[in-house]
Amino acid sequence: MLKALFAVALVACSSTSPSSTPPPPGPGPVPTPNAEPAHAQPEEKLPPAPPPATRPGIGEKCGEGDECQAPATCVKYYGIAGKRGPEFKTCEVKCDPTSKCPDGKTCRTIADGPGSVCR
Repeated sequence: MLKALFAVALVACSSTSPSSTPPPPGPGPVPTPNAEPAHAQPEEKLPPAPPPATRPGIGEKCGEGDECQAPATCVKYYGIAGKRGPEFKTCEVKCDPTSKCPDGKTCRTIADGPGSVCR
């Protein structure tokens, strides 16, 4: 019995005659009214854009890419430990005693910080 089953399987697998008749057409998908074609891609909806990020202001840590709210710029400095300590980055308006600072700010010197800045 096992030999007969093996022989049938061998003959079925080793058949060299190509099948010349195509399979009969099937009924296929039934179109539905107002349906999109099968090849159409659904429209991709993007999430709403986030609100614009506010940039850090005077005396705050610098933002991504060292961004600051104008007129401040990102100032890099070392604290009291000097170069042995960490580097700090804050948004500042550099000044000298004769400079005009933004409204409500005056030129001050922060010795262990960014130096002469408007605060």
